[in-house]
Amino acid sequence: MPSYRTSAVADPAYATALARLAEAEGCESIWVVEHVVVPASYRSRYPYSADGRMGLTGDEAIPDPLDWLAYVAGCTERLRLATGMLILPEHNPVVLAKRLATIDALSGGRLLVGVGVGWLREEFEAVGVPFEARGQRADEYVAAMRALWAPGASSYQGRFVSFSGVKCHPKPAAGRIPVVVGGSSPAAARRAGRLGDGFFPLGMSPEELARALSAMAEEARRFGRDPAEVEVTVHATMDLDLARRYAELGVSRMVASAFDRPGLDDTRAMLGRLIERVISKLGD
Repeated sequence: MPSYRTSAVADPAYATALARLAEAEGCESIWVVEHVVVPASYRSRYPYSADGRMGLTGDEAIPDPLDWLAYVAGCTERLRLATGMLILPEHNPVVLAKRLATIDALSGGRLLVGVGVGWLREEFEAVGVPFEARGQRADEYVAAMRALWAPGASSYQGRFVSFSGVKCHPKPAAGRIPVVVGGSSPAAARRAGRLGDGFFPLGMSPEELARALSAMAEEARRFGRDPAEVEVTVHATMDLDLARRYAELGVSRMVASAFDRPGLDDTRAMLGRLIERVISKLGD
């Protein structure tokens, strides 16, 4: 994952070098965040830190994640391209479906769409999207995009989006783009079980993760889905015992964060330690 605490992430040389480094080191995917704007001050509470403040101040460059992924798609061959997380309710789902399908088609089916409902009310206000009912809006948007990605003419009727008999091309390379639901709330766990191809719970201990996965599985079964088909992702750890506990719970992907400095030597070293200390020993 690129570092968003340095504006180097918006430098083309850095972006290219980081993506190529990730691919050369055997990383499966690269994940990018989204914030259209960061208010200079806000009252909303960031749910993933004790003080309720996120690490980003808004003074750093936070490139549009889809434009960034489209750029690095052209300088990589195997690396999967993932958003982590796209703030789904802030988007027009019809336009977004076209953008996502285009990246997926041009990259040969390498896109993973991580989505969240957002937490920063002030950002929603700046974008001009209601903060209320954002979860329901997100559910509809996923369904609407999947309708647009399906073969033939597409129709969808919902509270927040509706269209009838429209054609949207190109289609995703494999006819569908995996949707990974991010978030730490019970609602996020249920959403992953109900409609997600993946679940990326954030900032959870193994005990918290077990409860979230139980809620996800219960919701999946309630909707006639197999919980085992929902791929689970967590943030990476250098603690082998912790990584083993995650693996026992069904985690199949860990996402590591790049260092803040743009030289990439530290990032290369970090990946080497992660592979040596954790990844290579998980099967022991």
